[in-house]
Amino acid sequence: MNNGEHCRKKAPRFTRGAFFCALTLLFPPAWADCVLGQADELVAVERVQDGDTLLLEDGRRVRLIGVNTPEMPRKGEPGEPLAQAATDFTERFLDGGGVELVYDRARRDRYGRVLAHVYNHRGESLEAALLSAGLAFHIAIAPNLALAECLHTREEWARRAGRGIWAAGTWPRLRAGDVRPGDGGFVLLRGRVEKVDRNHFLWLELDGPVAIRLDPTRDYGQVTGRDWQDREIEVKGWLVDRGTKYLSLYPQNKRWFIAADSEFTIEISRD
Repeated sequence: MNNGEHCRKKAPRFTRGAFFCALTLLFPPAWADCVLGQADELVAVERVQDGDTLLLEDGRRVRLIGVNTPEMPRKGEPGEPLAQAATDFTERFLDGGGVELVYDRARRDRYGRVLAHVYNHRGESLEAALLSAGLAFHIAIAPNLALAECLHTREEWARRAGRGIWAAGTWPRLRAGDVRPGDGGFVLLRGRVEKVDRNHFLWLELDGPVAIRLDPTRDYGQVTGRDWQDREIEVKGWLVDRGTKYLSLYPQNKRWFIAADSEFTIEISRD
């Protein structure tokens, strides 16, 4: 494990609802916690906004580090698959006592939300539990990568078991060649690398209007000197539309991109 984190197993936490009853029967709950260190704060939660966002009694909003749960309905848009299940899970998991916050390197995001690893009153990791239950995607956004390896393993458990969002037909996969104006937000995207460029970043240009931005200082699992050309990849992240004005200024570039700060958010074929 990186940065001295360790993992520990805790007693199961049972959650209301038919989805969770079925989950418990099919997969005995043995969620392992990813632990970074002692709590920086003990806080009280006013309410759960969605699976990965909390409103505290002091008015602050907390965004969990390392996970992205399906979006609840808002502004007339329908909710994403299992959004209500993830929200209910978080409410139940944190019920019954104080909530511990543990900070990573960056403590705020661009929206002013507090960024923290969240644990319930028994010291169990909410992020690890959501991932193990298949109710969240693991995301790894620099510089908050201290628990990335541990959280990645929890997602892999759920993915191999086909739980939650990983069940067949539950969450859509988007092909790079199918991206169109209006597309954006969090996606699970597949594509084939057609070209590799480098400036301050490493850019994988896919077979569609999308490029993947990589940190050239990180090891994404490739062997030394491996050619990325024609590799099939799958990446999790936010699809950013740079717009038509950007494309008119830089027609040689791709209009959309996804930033992959860590090897744990991108998979590369070995074929």
